[in-house]
Amino acid sequence: MSKISANQILNRMRFLQVLRRDLVNAIRKKRPHMDHDRIILHQDNAPAHRAESTQLEISLLGFEILEHPPYSPDLAPMDFRVFPELKLQLRGKRFDSADDLVQHTQAIVSSFTDSWYVETYNKWIS
Repeated sequence: MSKISANQILNRMRFLQVLRRDLVNAIRKKRPHMDHDRIILHQDNAPAHRAESTQLEISLLGFEILEHPPYSPDLAPMDFRVFPELKLQLRGKRFDSADDLVQHTQAIVSSFTDSWYVETYNKWIS
């Protein structure tokens, strides 16, 4: 078993503090009408996020974890072109419900033409 540094322990402790206090309070403040039992947490594969203590805390908070897939070059175009475009088009907009957000997001993704995806792929591989 590898030795854990003091810095790694402090990072994990700080992340747990952020989860317990900051994240939960921010969600309650920003989304008071949200069903807090249905929170799905998506995080990266940082060591503090993968730590057993972090995973336990997330479980105790009742959050569902959306697993981060292993690195795949197939995901990169989504990360670097589709998601930024979605964020750009959604920025500053408010929706009355999650269904409205889903419909609007689907409309944006549906508007991307085949040539847009081909261009994305060609830029990514060149």
